[in-house]
Amino acid sequence: MTEQLIVNHLSTLALAVQNKSASGRGSGKKIDLYGIKKLRELILELAVRGKLVAQNPEDEPASKLLERIEAERNRLVKEKSIPRTKALPSVAEEERPEDLPAGWEVVRLGNLTSKIGSGSTPRGGKNAYVEEGIVFLRSQNVWNEGFKLDDIAYIPNETHQKMANTKVMPGDILLNITGASLGRSTIFPHELCEANVSQHVTIIRPLESQMALFIHLGILSPMVQKLAKTS
Repeated sequence: MTEQLIVNHLSTLALAVQNKSASGRGSGKKIDLYGIKKLRELILELAVRGKLVAQNPEDEPASKLLERIEAERNRLVKEKSIPRTKALPSVAEEERPEDLPAGWEVVRLGNLTSKIGSGSTPRGGKNAYVEEGIVFLRSQNVWNEGFKLDDIAYIPNETHQKMANTKVMPGDILLNITGASLGRSTIFPHELCEANVSQHVTIIRPLESQMALFIHLGILSPMVQKLAKTS
């Protein structure tokens, strides 16, 4: 199956390095990386669909992982660390991929997370920013390959404490939800201990920390990016 899909996209390989138009100063040295970008997208799409490599029948089925995630949710609810939420609708048969690999499951993102919610702007907007303080992440700071902190804003610790619902934790997935950067996403690293996010960024907090990377890759896949930009 994987080999056939790659064969079907061999034209992408041919476009991987293509000279751009010769017009303009130095244009002859420019390289069109469109093909490389599309090839990466294809590999990512295959990976998140379980089609990139053969499935190992000895791997733990996803149903066992989902049981542990649900047990963790129940524990956190019991401890009142997270609120009890309404059960999400099950995935309809027509929403399930026809070629789902053995051992895989399809569930709502909300079933894998303890939080999905956007940030907010501090009272006073830009006037609330300070020279030093708690990092305040905006959409221009969130990129697929990580954070760009050359245009970072800071808010006072007092404001940070008042905006408790917008605090970011290590391992959180951040997703831009508005504007030209819609769909850009990254994982909040452990090196940045404290931060808040603006209303243009959504926090996605997995119940199982090891799920963060897979969820992040899933968000970056062409399938989810298309959904995000057409919804």
